[in-house]
Formats: sequence, structure tokens, C-alpha cells
Amino acid sequence: MPEVTCPRCETRQTIEAGVEGYTCVRCGARWVFATCENCGQRFHMPPGTTSWTCPNCGHRHGAPAHLAPTAPFATPTAMAATASIAALRRRRLRLGIIALVGIAAIVVGSFLLTRGGEPTGAQSPSTTLDPVAAMCLHLRDLQTPRVDAFTRVATELAADADAIEAAGNPQAADAIRKLRRAVIGYRDALQTQGGDDSAAAAAMAQALSDPNIPC
Repeated sequence: MPEVTCPRCETRQTIEAGVEGYTCVRCGARWVFATCENCGQRFHMPPGTTSWTCPNCGHRHGAPAHLAPTAPFATPTAMAATASIAALRRRRLRLGIIALVGIAAIVVGSFLLTRGGEPTGAQSPSTTLDPVAAMCLHLRDLQTPRVDAFTRVATELAADADAIEAAGNPQAADAIRKLRRAVIGYRDALQTQGGDDSAAAAAMAQALSDPNIPC
């Protein structure tokens, strides 16, 4: 028999093959299954979910037919309200992160337009960015909450932190490394099927707001 892990209490349990949902043997939470039509990943969903975005590939879904509420999976009002509040908090956290990254991109754009003075003669201005400007541009990928985008940002931030430390700013380098760890944590939360990524999103928002992040 296949095994599943309840997203609420993390209890590992067996279920019958081919079922569309189950009730957790420990906490009593009711779940149905949904499969992303784009990447094929399978996720836990509260019964009655009307739309959802795949945390693995970012594909937006309407209400799959098997997610329609049925008698054995009727959702209590309190559970529905809790799920709605949690979803709203996650959306707000993501919007906050996107806003922070957008502000950073604007600051970097202004910096690039004003840096270095006018080019001389017929020479073109240099397109090489200093470590800070490069790091701020890399943060733009955080506007897309996808596993591949966050993996790319984490790799870039590791090199950015080393370059900024070599340029004589160890405080900023430490803040960037903390941000990298938060990015990895959020990426891992996105990979968890049906998991709650609100804590990871809050940690990344806090890391982005560090005054030592020079964007």
C-alpha cells in the first residue's frame, strides 16, 4: 500500500492505492490529491480547493474535477476559514518579497544610469558591473517563486558574497550569505508537496530587509 505524510502533523501513514483523498489518522485533517497538469507533480489539497498554483513549476490551475467537494470529504467551516487565512498570509508574504526585489531593481537601475560619468571620445561605456550592482540584479529572479529560479539565485549569491567580501565589505557579505540560506530554505519549502511555505517566506523577507543588504 502507498504511504503519505500529512502536511499538517507530518504523520506518515498508509492509504489504499487509487484513492482520491484520505483523513489523517492522527490529527483528523482531510486531504484530497491534485496532480499538476504541467509538470506531473502530485500535491495534497484541502477539499473544495477552487484554484491553485503548482509550487514546483508555477503553473496556475483551476479547480480539477476530482477536487470538487464530496460527502465523505465535506470541509468544516473552521477548516475552510483557517486555510483561507493561511493562503492570504502566504500571498502577502510573496507580494512583500516581490516588492522588496522590485525596489532593489529600481535602485540598481538608477545606479547604473548615473555611475561613472560620461564616456570619452568614441569609446563605449563599460558594461562590467561592480559586485554590489551584480548582486542586486541577481535578486530579480526572486520575483518568480520557482525552484529553478531560487536555485540559480542561491548559486549566484554565493559568488556575490565572496566578491563583495573581497571588495572590503564583510558585513554585506555576511548579510548576503544569510539571505542565500533563506533563499535555499524557501526553495526547499516550494519542493515540499502540499507544505506550508509561510515560515520560509517570512525568513526570506526578513533577510531581504537587512540594512546590510546594499540594494
